[in-house]
Amino acid sequence: MTMLHFQNIFTLNTRVPTTKLFSGNSHFSSKFISYKIRSKKSSHLTLGIDHVIGPSSFSSSSIKALGDHQGDVLPNNGIGIVEFFEAKNLFVTGATGFFAKVLIEKMLRTTPKINKIYLLIRAKDKEAAFDRLTSEIMESKLFKCLKEMHGESYESIIRSKLVPIVGNIHEPNLGMDRIIAHQIAHEIDLIVDCAANTTFDLRYDLALEANVNGPYQLMLFAKKCKNLKLLIHFSTAYASGQREGLIYEKPFTMGGSITKEKVTSHSPSTKFPSLIAANELDFVSKLKNAIENNCFKQIMKDLGDERAKLYGWHDTYSFTKAMGEMVIDSMREGIPIVIIRPSTITSTYEQPFSGWVQGFRVIDPAIVFYGKGDFPGVLGDPNCLVDVVPVDVVVNATMAAIAKHGHLQIPELNVYHVASSSVNPLSSSQLMNYCYEFFHSFPFVNSKGDQVKVKNMKYFDNMSDFSNYISKKLLKQPDDVQELNEVEHSKMQIRFKRKVEYLKNFSKVYEPYAFYKGWFHNGNMRKLMEDMSEEERKNFDIDLSKINWRNYFLGIHILGVKEHVLKGRS
Repeated sequence: MTMLHFQNIFTLNTRVPTTKLFSGNSHFSSKFISYKIRSKKSSHLTLGIDHVIGPSSFSSSSIKALGDHQGDVLPNNGIGIVEFFEAKNLFVTGATGFFAKVLIEKMLRTTPKINKIYLLIRAKDKEAAFDRLTSEIMESKLFKCLKEMHGESYESIIRSKLVPIVGNIHEPNLGMDRIIAHQIAHEIDLIVDCAANTTFDLRYDLALEANVNGPYQLMLFAKKCKNLKLLIHFSTAYASGQREGLIYEKPFTMGGSITKEKVTSHSPSTKFPSLIAANELDFVSKLKNAIENNCFKQIMKDLGDERAKLYGWHDTYSFTKAMGEMVIDSMREGIPIVIIRPSTITSTYEQPFSGWVQGFRVIDPAIVFYGKGDFPGVLGDPNCLVDVVPVDVVVNATMAAIAKHGHLQIPELNVYHVASSSVNPLSSSQLMNYCYEFFHSFPFVNSKGDQVKVKNMKYFDNMSDFSNYISKKLLKQPDDVQELNEVEHSKMQIRFKRKVEYLKNFSKVYEPYAFYKGWFHNGNMRKLMEDMSEEERKNFDIDLSKINWRNYFLGIHILGVKEHVLKGRS
């Protein structure tokens, strides 16, 4: 299953100057509805039961944005990662997803004295949840090292550790049975929130439900957990939106936005509407009641894109992930929070073995399309940085951060960029050169048994030239097409045209990232590495600077995609 789902993608101008996005007062127009942003005094809207989210709900005094933990007191023998997880009970959301599975495997393999890991799984009943645990986790090829370690005891040991819980993070009590929710709330020490919808161009209502209401419901539950030492939330480095240059590990607070940062930096007296998560949810809820069903879905799709760009984000996904961070910050009170912001997560680098990946990740469709001769050009800057990080490095950083802040238990919010662009940069042209080198040596074979010959990638800085080029290349008729009868020729032309439209839509979704002008500061992760003992640095390696990207893509990642995603298919 691919990570992204494409529905009718409309061409929008993503390069409109910020100054054209607002007027001098606090009114603004939308092609869907006109309304006035409330003042701070009246902008609070309850998101569910009893909590109000607004600018006054947070305090910046206990937020740490950069690498400022020099005064933290940790055990002399490093962070004490393995020791920290002893006898701990964890609650994990998004448990069957790519990242969560790698995290679960690593914890079971390296911290065997961990007590229970409760896994929130969407299922119709307990039996269905157990089935998903078995088929999607225990029987996954990812867990083969654990199977070898435990032999015949594997199933009994894993089932004694992993506890599937029927639920839905979007619902009150996370959709859990009331008695079970009460029991878990009194047992767990840590919450690891991996749940999200990562579709870049998702409908706005669905993105808000998953990435904003989900964290809200989770925080309500977290406040019932009496022994909770830490909550870890997974966001994305690209939640930083249209920020450029060196991007610091800066938390988001309710009311702020990227556009507001730009506006006030140029003109401090200029007013720009505050971004309040509750207002966005309220707005969408009212639209649902006002819009006819036959056009609601497309309006929601367009609205998410419009709202994201208004406030300074590239797409609905990054926009709602940033709002999710705001919700967590505004509700945290005395709960210690760690927000992990990875960049583009790719296949495993080393552990439990190299090259494991689940589904097409962000860059993988482009790699495979190119290898099959279907992606001869790219809409993007060849010098643009492609920030990638192997999933096992993200897992190692997560476990180290959990142990560090779980030991400290200081009621603050800490942000970690797990990203490579500032320590080991990789350009788009370098990546595509590695792909050329791989597929030149190990070409795909087409349906006729012929090897697909790849050519050097061409780059375009506008959609018109890109579209004309791929249309010309893909619609060009090979000699054997001339031999087809009229009906077969017509069917082939239709397939080619669909392929061209798909690639245009695909490129439109990725356009902001193919021209991205930022790179991510990771001072907190470097400090984390300094805090580790020598043994911890070996067993929980987070040093991205030492990865040779050519070796990784040619010898690990592309092979992993072919084996675990394409299943050996050409």
